[in-house]
Amino acid sequence: MFKGYFGNEEATKAVLSTEGILYTGDLGYMDEKGLHLSGRRKFIIKPKGFQVFPPEVEDFIAEMPEVEFVGVIGAEHKIFTNGIVAYIKVHEGMTLMEEKVLEHCKGMAAYKRPSLVVFLEEFPLNRVAKTDYLALKERVDKDIEEARAKGGWDT
Repeated sequence: MFKGYFGNEEATKAVLSTEGILYTGDLGYMDEKGLHLSGRRKFIIKPKGFQVFPPEVEDFIAEMPEVEFVGVIGAEHKIFTNGIVAYIKVHEGMTLMEEKVLEHCKGMAAYKRPSLVVFLEEFPLNRVAKTDYLALKERVDKDIEEARAKGGWDT
């Protein structure tokens, strides 16, 4: 039973309804096999009025044999509200070009395709060896400014 966050009434109000229902922000579905968790509400990207779940885009890009790690985040976009940024680390000894990633992504709905692809030498992982999305969020503004300087992103 959850009664609230100690000493943080605002955070408690944000997740606990007046009826005592706890809203965790987890997304999932039920079927004959039980409950399946599929992501977190706070990570949903909303380009062009659609809802995009980053793991879906990551899984699609990860199908490429050159991709070792991939992380997808959303960022403010002047035309699409949110744009999709894909961060990729390529397997050592392999090469991959942005054009090939974008061509591969034509296999999914247009609104799910990344607006920007950034290749990383070092891919940020957290202490349990999962994508460190906070580290990606910290660098995304700089990457977008570089793309804008080259005539990309908000076009």
